[in-house]
Amino acid sequence: MGNQYFKFKQFLINQDKCAMKVGTDSVLLACLTSVENTNTVLDIGTGTGIISLMLAQKNNELKIDAIEIDELAYQQAKENFENSPFNSQIKIHFGAVQQFETNTKYDLIITNPPYFINKNNHSIINLQRAKARHDNELSFEEIIEKAYELLTLKGVLILILPLNEAIIFKKLALAKGFFCHQTINIKPKSNKEINRVVFNFSKQFCIEHTQEFVIYNLDNSQTQDYIELTKDFYL
Repeated sequence: MGNQYFKFKQFLINQDKCAMKVGTDSVLLACLTSVENTNTVLDIGTGTGIISLMLAQKNNELKIDAIEIDELAYQQAKENFENSPFNSQIKIHFGAVQQFETNTKYDLIITNPPYFINKNNHSIINLQRAKARHDNELSFEEIIEKAYELLTLKGVLILILPLNEAIIFKKLALAKGFFCHQTINIKPKSNKEINRVVFNFSKQFCIEHTQEFVIYNLDNSQTQDYIELTKDFYL
């Protein structure tokens, strides 16, 4: 998925200006997110805009606010939105979510967040890519605080993280007063360890449901579950 553009069934993602290209994490996150009974969405760190576009395709009634702190990524997402059939549904905002002010309360807040916690990894020479991958400018605590502030009473926070970071995020979210509705453990193959986790959090008490999702068969072909999940988007 490292090309200069990525073509989906109903829209095109240009990504030449973005450090973080279209990847399986964002596709999985958007595909696994329900937008039934959802009117308002906040997409934190929209990057190329892929998650906002996928959610807009799933529900043409959605009103989505997408926010991006990196100027080049912001410009790219803006262009991707404008060139899509879903431009009227999505409003993009440039800046840090910590300073984002709105009167809107959101039914859904979604993010594929920076996940290298407090690490200044100097092997990542590209500073734009480092900003997208590291939490120096957006910590887990700040995501949780902002989500708690901006969610409706029944609203849901959904995100994807590597396993170790997911464990840390969950502890912080529960400490804030969130409840975990659903945990989806992602495995690249059935014989491999969990490498990603998708969480659904809300302010309302619930019994947590846990499930497993496998992307590839042992012969490296995509599982039927993955094909079925992504069929409305992939060509």
